[in-house]
Amino acid sequence: MTRTRRMGRIGGLVASAAAATPFAYLWVQMMRSADDPLTARVRLDMAIWMAVFGTPWMIAAWLLWRAWWRRAGATLSATDGPGWLLAAAATTLPADRRQWGAAMAAELAQVQGRSARWRFATGCARAAVFPPSDRRAAAGVTGALAVVATTAAALATGAALPAGRVFAMTLVGLLGGLATLTVARSRRVGRAGPGLGVAGLALAGVAGCVAFTTWYLAEYPLTHTGHPATTSATLSPVTSVVLAVVLAGCLWLAVTPPRWLVPDWHARRFGMVMAVAMVAGFVLASRLALRGGGPAAAGMMGFLLVGPLVVVLAGSAAAAAAGRSFRSGLWACAWATVLGAPLVMATWLAEAPRWYRQVGGLLLDADGGGMGANLSDAIWWTLVMLVLWALPFGVLGAAAGSARARRRRARAQAGLVSAPRTTSGGEA
Repeated sequence: MTRTRRMGRIGGLVASAAAATPFAYLWVQMMRSADDPLTARVRLDMAIWMAVFGTPWMIAAWLLWRAWWRRAGATLSATDGPGWLLAAAATTLPADRRQWGAAMAAELAQVQGRSARWRFATGCARAAVFPPSDRRAAAGVTGALAVVATTAAALATGAALPAGRVFAMTLVGLLGGLATLTVARSRRVGRAGPGLGVAGLALAGVAGCVAFTTWYLAEYPLTHTGHPATTSATLSPVTSVVLAVVLAGCLWLAVTPPRWLVPDWHARRFGMVMAVAMVAGFVLASRLALRGGGPAAAGMMGFLLVGPLVVVLAGSAAAAAAGRSFRSGLWACAWATVLGAPLVMATWLAEAPRWYRQVGGLLLDADGGGMGANLSDAIWWTLVMLVLWALPFGVLGAAAGSARARRRRARAQAGLVSAPRTTSGGEA
């Protein structure tokens, strides 16, 4: 077995083990934090549930590693630690500095000595992540404005909406920091974007989440929970930070995405369709459940388990088949997650008051509790079901959709290799 194949197999096993580690850790923590001693049957049931959620991630991690190693394995298997560091840093470079990354990689090949190679690679990586720029003045002004905006948000929410102070500070600070980083790293203003459709959906989702979060905090700053009967803040500091990070990250990726997400228009188109389909399915399932009443109005948990999974799996497979590439399906899944997460959260918060009036319970499971509990449910359950549950199935769909094109390329390459050589006279 060659070194490249051996490293590829070992890397696949490591990727699958890394994907399974969080679920194993979660199972151990659940067993330790249980109030009452657990029976072997309960422990087994929880292990099965962790396996249900963890197995798709293990397979997805293996597929991602295999696709990446098939493309870069032959080169990287002969590369040492400094070369890996420089290659990873070069992936962060903008389009107008790619030649600099290639030049530094060629220069590294001439450096002798392990310590000298590490010093050279570390310096190049630092210059790639924090490049010298003639836009330092603009970045400084942007950073100063970000500090002023963050301070103003803290003062304004502290006076008018104390329950949303942490969320407002974190969101404005993150957006200001990302804007400063973008200005500092960009050399040209006219950068190609993902298009008005992607930016519009992202802005609509983020704006909807911010508006509904503000309304919930203004109307229900405290929430009464039924299990146990306690009263707590509607938006805890941890949830505030998580929501701000998600919204800022989604908006930044949609407005100024990495260069490898922009060119594939198949991925953008199918990603937008999947995001809209998830929102439309959510609203349709909610209205049908309310119209049915009784057992039908048992909450949206059933849709969250099935709906995003089906949409992302089918959409990623279709994108991969249309683009004839595993990468097209993968990027479509990424766009669906980036655009769908804030849109589903906003739709959840918009539908929750209707459920509370007609059913008298929360939208998640129609159970009792304060109206404000819908805010944390919308944040955490959307992330769990869309990111932790549906995202790995998007990778599986991308692999399935690109299988036919991959087989065709393999047959074409095999045909070229096995084609008989002919002499000048035409004989084999």
